Amino acid sequence: MDNKIETYDTLWSLVDLDTEEHKVKDITTLFLNAMNDWPTMNQTLIFDFIGELKTFFGTPLTIEKLNTNKFNEQNAWKLESGSSIAELIDISTRFCNESDFDKITDNILSHYNKEFNKVDFIAELQYLTSEQGGRKTPAKSGYRPQVKFDFDEMQTSGQQTFIKKEWVKPGENVKAKIKILSPDHFAHTLTEGMEFEFRDGATIIGTGKIEYIVNEKLEKPAGNTVYSK
Repeated sequence: MDNKIETYDTLWSLVDLDTEEHKVKDITTLFLNAMNDWPTMNQTLIFDFIGELKTFFGTPLTIEKLNTNKFNEQNAWKLESGSSIAELIDISTRFCNESDFDKITDNILSHYNKEFNKVDFIAELQYLTSEQGGRKTPAKSGYRPQVKFDFDEMQTSGQQTFIKKEWVKPGENVKAKIKILSPDHFAHTLTEGMEFEFRDGATIIGTGKIEYIVNEKLEKPAGNTVYSK
């Protein structure tokens, strides 16, 4: 089953990885700013935030509704959040021909869900040379070797989407988006800085190091130092 974006952190990670400049990214950044400013303690779930936003400002959410609340010391951060949503609606109306807030958020999540389903984590990969037992030919972006972590005997297919490269020769290193086939098996087990091997059959052809976990469901909880299956 495809991953679905549910939290602020996952959406922020995907926007942070998005190197292109486009209006959906601009609109999403405003949405994240609004969510970050919202005063609810430890607010992380996107749809909980949207529900609270509508409860405070009313529905349907319009620029007029967002600008009618009067300032006081208790609602300052909610109004700050609302101003980002008003700007979001304005930009979407002018450049994307869409003023309905629900459809705007659907468009945001639809766009970044497509990206989410291409990446679980970012890793620095080091391909072995042919003399070291690695590949004899270059690998193309999209290559799917097996990934092996040292804490588990299971291997999983791990698609490598190279960043700023199309081909990688034996002996070269590259940063890549990694999408593993079995994320449920590795739920709550990975950490940034963790190393792994990638293999072609039984042959180790390179090593990797996790730099950045995008799919937070894979991330090991803080303080969980003992792993067991």
